[in-house]
Amino acid sequence: MTARTPPTTSTATPTAPDALRELYARQEAERKQVARALHNEIGQALSAIKMSAHLAGDEEDADQRRQDLADIVRIADDTVARLRDLYADLRPPQIDTLGLAASLRGEAERWQARWGITPRFELVEPSPRASAAIELAAFRLVQDLLWPLAGLSALELRLAPAQADTAVLEVHHDGALPDAITEALLRSRADALGLSLALAGDTSVQPRLRLALPVMEED
Repeated sequence: MTARTPPTTSTATPTAPDALRELYARQEAERKQVARALHNEIGQALSAIKMSAHLAGDEEDADQRRQDLADIVRIADDTVARLRDLYADLRPPQIDTLGLAASLRGEAERWQARWGITPRFELVEPSPRASAAIELAAFRLVQDLLWPLAGLSALELRLAPAQADTAVLEVHHDGALPDAITEALLRSRADALGLSLALAGDTSVQPRLRLALPVMEED
């Protein structure tokens, strides 16, 4: 998983330009990390595959040749897994075809690896679905809420069926509340698409994030 840059902390109340500058800084840091991973990790893996292939081609001992080929397969499998992880950082692979609920479930493996917890889900894909832009914004809001947190021991996500043309996404966790910059970023992302966002909750009963998602009318 690509490590994210820790959030900037500030005691002052952030303004909209402050939040945008922080957002751009985080985006550039993530792009730099992805570029470094592609150059260092993926580039080195491909070089190792090429070298191993040359060695296997010149190897006369059958057992050693099989071992060289097994090493090529192992390196290739690791490289494909790393590429999938990088792709998930750039864009959740399930969001376009399977929707928001599937994308959040797909993200659970990364949360498990980070905090050692198994998230609880009560997710029902809205029918009809929200637009692609709104689903992606909702997914990013969950990421933006969770990634600054140092540790969690409980995490629950709920996505209720659509009622009155609106689906509701809730995130519950037992970690810290968003800092000022993170809260400003969350509200800016929601405001950009006109989404109703509520941030609250100092107990496990109250959601840390509650988002209303307007769904599209079915044809």
